[in-house]
Amino acid sequence: MSEQISTAVKPKVVTKSNFKVVGVYCQTMMDERHVKIPRLMEHFHTSQLHKVRNRINSPRTIGMFVDPPNWNEETDKFYWMAAVEVDRYEKIPPDMVTKTIPAHKYAVLEYDPSVHDFNPYPYLHEWIEEMGYEQVEGFGFEVYQPYTGSNTKYRLHLPIK
Repeated sequence: MSEQISTAVKPKVVTKSNFKVVGVYCQTMMDERHVKIPRLMEHFHTSQLHKVRNRINSPRTIGMFVDPPNWNEETDKFYWMAAVEVDRYEKIPPDMVTKTIPAHKYAVLEYDPSVHDFNPYPYLHEWIEEMGYEQVEGFGFEVYQPYTGSNTKYRLHLPIK
């Protein structure tokens, strides 16, 4: 890791309780993600977000990836969900889905695309390994306070054990 990155960005470990989200999703390949995910995020925040009832922790929103079992980034699609936290699943709009994020220990990295010049995902994967943790495969999420577009700063959460 470069000296500038390691002094400017310090991941940490947090434990989070389970929480519920409601939102919309798409399926994408890694090579399509730079088009499909921003499009989904923009659509959700401009056209869908106001339909969600029982929202909590506003203005926080979530961007979440869910990988299928034995996911191969070269050949397999994964899911991306744009969502907000809710206190209960009631009156869910018919074009939205729900997901409960399990209680877990997470490696967390603050990332600001207007300041940082590195990819936060491999950086955090490497940090997890260097610290002796094992990443739990299958999902992870970004937390925005609030989401303001593709250059929004966020906290990346990757589950660990």
